[in-house]
Amino acid sequence: MKMDSLKNSVLFVCLIAYFGIVIVQCESNESHSVGLQGGFSFEMIMTKLQVLEFQIMQKDLQQDKRITVLSSGVENLVKSVEQLSWIGQQTGETVNQLGFNGKLVAQNLTAIQRDLRELLSEQKLLLTGQQFGEYLIQGGCIASNLSMLSMSRWNKYTSCKDVPFHVTGTYQIQPEKPFKEPLTVLCDQDYESGGWTVIQHRFDGSVDFYRGWQEYKEGFGSLEGEFWLGLDRIHQLTASKPHELVVLLEDFDGNKTYAKYDQFEIGDEGQKYILKTLGGYVGTAGDSLREQNGMKFTTLDADNDTWDKNCAVSFTGAWWYAACHRSNLNGRYLRGDTKDVATGMCWYTFRGHGYSLKSSKIMIRLKA
Repeated sequence: MKMDSLKNSVLFVCLIAYFGIVIVQCESNESHSVGLQGGFSFEMIMTKLQVLEFQIMQKDLQQDKRITVLSSGVENLVKSVEQLSWIGQQTGETVNQLGFNGKLVAQNLTAIQRDLRELLSEQKLLLTGQQFGEYLIQGGCIASNLSMLSMSRWNKYTSCKDVPFHVTGTYQIQPEKPFKEPLTVLCDQDYESGGWTVIQHRFDGSVDFYRGWQEYKEGFGSLEGEFWLGLDRIHQLTASKPHELVVLLEDFDGNKTYAKYDQFEIGDEGQKYILKTLGGYVGTAGDSLREQNGMKFTTLDADNDTWDKNCAVSFTGAWWYAACHRSNLNGRYLRGDTKDVATGMCWYTFRGHGYSLKSSKIMIRLKA
């Protein structure tokens, strides 16, 4: 802005010098008769110069005013920035405090979850919160139930039938001899008043059941999904006390059926887990297990059947094969009609050897 004022002043001086020269030239060249006209012209020029000077001064004032307003705006902006910086600093401290408190809350929640898991483990009961809520709704949250729950830490359930919670789920049970340690099982509490221990469950083909001897001995899969409980456990359970057996089946058309046997027991590993006892049959699926009674268990790497070949390899499964089978519930998951005859998850008297079922659920229950 100062440079503009200097330029205006220089211009003003130049104009005065220019008009002065013109005046001197006029006085030297003109006659006395025109002197009055020259004087009038000089006055006119001076008046214009005064007007011009006034306009320049007015512009300078306007510029100074603008500079003052701009300076004030800059000062206000600086103050605003300082305020924002202070607010940001305070916000940062608040966030840090919130983060610290959040960590404390998370730690407390973790501790609560750990305590709950320990409590459930001590009670020999593995229930989800939803299942426990359903139990309270069904049974009523009354003093006797709460008392039973608080005392359950000292109870040892010998089977799913003894568990007082009528909700299907995973539980820890401590059967009688020959068991030394408790085991976790899936208890079905819905079918026929409950009390069933699930030893095999298939429903979507997510688990490969074409496996060897050791895996069938120890079990595989997840109790929350598809699984095989394990021949060792099945033997120990059925040998400890008499058990009944039920096989629940469903095809891809929504048809459900069952086969139930009033007694079921298998031998130990030394006996190749032979299907030792198979009692009387009732049901709607037809009896496709009877021909396997008395047969040893066969896997792809342990041929214990009565055929000249390995039935497990030929029919991609693992079962109590004879020569070879009328049921193959550990066969391939082929999803309905198939040209691979008898290799799928089949039950001959339900849908034949050319149909692989949608689901199978094999369960045992302690007899009354």
